[in-house]
Amino acid sequence: MADLSGRTAAVTGAAQGIGRAIAEALAAEGAHVVAVDIRDCADTVAAVEAAGGRAEYREGDVTDEASMAAAFDGLDLHVLVNNAAYYAPLVGNKRRFDDIDRETWDRVLAVNATGTFLASKHALPCFGDGGSIVNIASNVAVTGTTGFLHYVASKAAVLGMTRAMANELGPLGIRVNAVMPGFTASEASLQAGEDYLADRVAAQAIERPIEPADVANAVAFLAGPRSAMVTGQALPVEGGRSHY
Repeated sequence: MADLSGRTAAVTGAAQGIGRAIAEALAAEGAHVVAVDIRDCADTVAAVEAAGGRAEYREGDVTDEASMAAAFDGLDLHVLVNNAAYYAPLVGNKRRFDDIDRETWDRVLAVNATGTFLASKHALPCFGDGGSIVNIASNVAVTGTTGFLHYVASKAAVLGMTRAMANELGPLGIRVNAVMPGFTASEASLQAGEDYLADRVAAQAIERPIEPADVANAVAFLAGPRSAMVTGQALPVEGGRSHY
């Protein structure tokens, strides 16, 4: 168990999908969860409280610096999970890189890469003696999945930031790691259709869909004291689809 009793964990992009699962998992480990999202997180807070946990919602746009400063203002933070991502609109709309318009490219990088930077920047002053930052990357950053160059580039940036942040924040006792999910059966991913999901599952060593809870459990491990000497690492959660 991660044993996060008495600690506060902020999760960006917590309104649904993997973000909500992460919020629920950290709360189950005893953390007070701060759900940060541009969308209302009432359902996430309700789910956490129904299970006996504690949570609150703070509105925040990860692409806006003032919004991030306000979202983290006054928090005494122990864990930050950078989960917010621009992904759902890309599902079912795969295209070669030279057919990606500049507006979409900028939006993907703004949320996925710059958003991770801004949330981390403004959460950092809230950390006291040590803590853990977990960035949600993706296995596409290393597999180079076709049709998603903007998403691949953004998640590769997250991996690079994870390693650099780990080196910079190690002296402060703050660990920084990433989780790399494979194709996960979240609301957004399932827009690709059952056939696509079946193909992804068939490519895995463990032939069942990756659930948001699988990703959340990996995050909980990296957030807590049982991973005390793990930093600068990227943990794949993809059912053995690839071997790194």
